Amino acid sequence: MSTVTATGNSPANPSSSLSSFEDQLSASRSSKILADYVKDHGGAVWKSDLQALANNASGNTPPEVSAAASYMLSHPDVYTAIETLDNPNADGLSGHWNFQNAADGALGSTGTMADLKDVFDRAIKSSAEITKLTTEKKTGLDATKQRPQN
Repeated sequence: MSTVTATGNSPANPSSSLSSFEDQLSASRSSKILADYVKDHGGAVWKSDLQALANNASGNTPPEVSAAASYMLSHPDVYTAIETLDNPNADGLSGHWNFQNAADGALGSTGTMADLKDVFDRAIKSSAEITKLTTEKKTGLDATKQRPQN
């Protein structure tokens, strides 16, 4: 099994690269990243531990792991589905095996619904940006067609 480690390659624009990476995360990809990391770092995490991973509280959390933890925090229904794969009572604790099972497809439609939500959220954000740009352009064009004030 592979482990998640930070790479030595630095992109020209790290925040843009990380943002792009975060945009590509899915329930299964985040689960795989967390499965590998959690297996090598204690075997299980509490939901509250995800916040520390997302914020890189230790200063040693790889960016991919932080992004995957952020994904789980922004999709609490996905995390609950993962942590209850082996125990139907949600207690906030998830072992690496739960993340691995989720990465292997055990979530079914829960992961798909989260992925669709992300797609719609990105589409809405893009639509808002397009509306803003076209409104600004139209306002500029309308201003050039007005008669000068005497």
